[in-house]
Order: sequence, then structure tokens, then C-alpha cells
Amino acid sequence: MTPTDTTPHASTTYTPDQASWWWRACGTDRDRINLAYLYDAFREARNSDNYPVPCIKFAHHNEYAAARRLTARIPNAGFVFRSERAFLDRAATYLVARQNVSAIVVAGAGLPHIDDQDDLHSIIRRSEVSTHNRRQNSARAAVIYVERDPLTLAHLRTVADVDNGVHAVQGEPWDPTAMWNKLYNTASENPGLVSAKHDRVALLLGPMLSYHGGSRTDVAQLVQAHLARLPAGAFLALTHLFLPDHPDLAAQALEFEDALQFHGPGTGSLATHEQIEAMIAGTALLPPGIGPAFAWYPDGPPTDPPVCGNFAAAVLAQKPGSDSSLPEPPWRPDRT
Repeated sequence: MTPTDTTPHASTTYTPDQASWWWRACGTDRDRINLAYLYDAFREARNSDNYPVPCIKFAHHNEYAAARRLTARIPNAGFVFRSERAFLDRAATYLVARQNVSAIVVAGAGLPHIDDQDDLHSIIRRSEVSTHNRRQNSARAAVIYVERDPLTLAHLRTVADVDNGVHAVQGEPWDPTAMWNKLYNTASENPGLVSAKHDRVALLLGPMLSYHGGSRTDVAQLVQAHLARLPAGAFLALTHLFLPDHPDLAAQALEFEDALQFHGPGTGSLATHEQIEAMIAGTALLPPGIGPAFAWYPDGPPTDPPVCGNFAAAVLAQKPGSDSSLPEPPWRPDRT
């Protein structure tokens, strides 16, 4: 598929609420819980007996205390956070190895991993080596971490390696127009990191969506604005905290949402199946569709996942390619 030449000039807009407290990056404000550091507080490593043990690299006391409170309220709460990150790792590996994606944009990238061998770009490089054959292009996929929080970005810059195709960019995923303008920057003296004409692009929208303080309709508009800026044929991997249909699971999921708002970062909202469908409207949904993050083609069979594993949904979708015989969808970039 060939991306349209007009992709960077999308007509779809999204107006963020920059005045709200949740919009402002935490930075060094110790009175707030930094989402990236909270996810770090839930990371695990394996000991010599292959038993999972907490392994915290960056989390401050604030985030570590919040992780303890959440776990006390919701048993195995850390599994929700870890399953989202693990899905994004698996999806990115699949897209590079099987879909010839040449640019992975990780919006709201969060912190580097505990072990640098487990960073997303390291996983991708190993996958490229293991799947390489004579028919494949030997070029490495660019991995572009986009982060809004300056403290988190400082850590990401320690793993950036331009010669190895790994970039850390200060950008605002909650303002798609500004973010993609920076990534597409087509000025000849300062070319962008992503080419709408030549790159096969994948966008990873991970945990940040669930912590947008607006409504899920606002989040759907945000995702649609990102899709409008993607070239035809691009992929979107997305996670969001989920409200299951089963009443017993739904009640427990709502308790998790309550815990996030009163014992965690102060934001965190569940989305229904229909609300996630609205976020990815206009795309082609790839198998297995919308489902728990841990169940998306896991590396080996799931080992008795906890109930709370159903509270994080994941989806992989593709933006349709251009076809002159089809009517233009309303989100397709303006050709005028």
C-alpha cells in the first residue's frame, strides 16, 4: 500500500483541555503521582528460582506507596499494568517482523525498562535478527519514543541511539496535530523522523488514554485525530482500561477504577467495548479483535491470569489503504 501524499495535512482536529490539572505533566511535582513511575513500581523481575519479585528502578516513594495501596485494594493489581506493556511489546514485534513496519511511534512512552534487554527497541532488534531472511529488507525499523513529561523524557534520552534508529522526542500525544507536525516536519533543513511517503508506520497508544481526564467521547476524538494524521495502511496498537460485560467482573472493574482515582494518580477511567469501537472507527480490526491484553497472542499459554487481567483491553487495527473507487471517509485527510 502507498501512503497518500497529503497525510500530514489532515483536516480532523482535536482541541485539548490544557487548563485542566490532569493535562499538566507531573515533572518533579512530588505532590502528584507520576503515571510513568507508577507503572515502574509494578514491574517485576525473575529470581534464580524463576519466581517473580518486585524490581523497581525509577519509582519514587509517592508511586511506590500508591502501588501498595492499589494492591491492598485490588489483589494482583500490578498484572493490569504489566499486561498493557507486554501487549505493546508483542504487537510491535509482530508489526516489524510480519507487517514490514519501518517506523514505530510509541506515544506516551513511559520509562525505560529495568533491564535494557527488555526495552521495546531491544526486543524489536532481536526479532529483526531472528526473522531476517534474504527476501526481507535489511533496514532496521525506527523506534520513536514520544513523551510529554520532562522527567520521564530525561530517562528516555539515556537509551536513545540515533545511529541504531532509536529516538526520544518531546511531544504531546494529547495534542495529535502538534505531535505529528513535529514527527512529519518536512522542512528540507530539518527533515522529520517519519515520512508519510516512504514509511510503513505503526502508532502505539498505550496506558495514557485511560488517564485522560475527559470523557471517553473526548478520548475517541483524540484517537480519531491521531488516525487522521497516519498514512494509509498504517497500524494502530491501543490499550485501555476495560469495563467487562459480565456483571460480576464489571463490579470489580469499577472498584479498580475507584481505587485509581482515590488511591492512585487521581485519574483513570474504564471504557466499554462500544467506546473502544468508537475510538478505532474507520479502521480494519485485526484478529482477535478487542479483548484482554494478556490474551493477545501471548508468548506461551497464559499461566492462570488473575481476575483483574480482564480490566485492560487491547486492540490492533489498520487504517485502510487509499482506493479511488471508494468514497472518502470523513476522517481521511483533506486533499485540497
